[in-house]
Amino acid sequence: MLYVHRADRADRLLGALAGVLGEPLTDPFAAEVVAVPTRGVERWLSQQLSASLGASERGDGVCANVLFPTPRELIDEVVAAASGFAAEHDPWSPRRLVWPLLETIDEHLAEPWLSMLRSHLDPGRGDRSRRLRIAGHLATLYDRYAVFRPELLNGWLASDDDERWEAQLWRRLRARVDCAGPAERLGSACDGLHADPDLTTLPGRISLFGLTSLPVRHLEVLRALAEGGRYILSEIRMKEI
Repeated sequence: MLYVHRADRADRLLGALAGVLGEPLTDPFAAEVVAVPTRGVERWLSQQLSASLGASERGDGVCANVLFPTPRELIDEVVAAASGFAAEHDPWSPRRLVWPLLETIDEHLAEPWLSMLRSHLDPGRGDRSRRLRIAGHLATLYDRYAVFRPELLNGWLASDDDERWEAQLWRRLRARVDCAGPAERLGSACDGLHADPDLTTLPGRISLFGLTSLPVRHLEVLRALAEGGRYILSEIRMKEI
């Protein structure tokens, strides 16, 4: 089930969130989960909520046992749990992907299809850290494709027709990692959440505060959580004016 609270001022949004969190969870030891866009919003929320959560007339409350993940962290945790592995060990996280990506580049760098990247990595430039920086940049790009354009990566994997070097590099990288990537896992994760909402260990209520937009991939996962029947989602956002 999904509830949407909208207001034209942040303080009114705060009141809506405080009202949601004021209703105790079934498990008194479970943490509240409030997804926020930035760490600044997290600090502001925790300070403001402390004036109402558990507060007496003196306003001496405390904001405790509340988790403030980013939407990306929340979605990655849900998809990882539904796919049967720990998010912190995901081989497709950009920081982990750099190393198999470097190995894949080095293995195929002399081949004609990678000539454009080879010229960009010209060792004559004298910058030995260039390879690592470029591999890190490519790992981040592939990660963004998985979030914002998952159909692109799945299309590259399903067919060899796309001969662009980015597509060829992706197919070889996928073969080296030998594990379903985020774009591939999305459909099965959502199906799994519909069939068994208990695949995740999240509490029964999840709130999203002050988000201006969400990728389609994130919306699909949230929809699967809401439709599974175990989770109550509250989206608290600014009203469009």
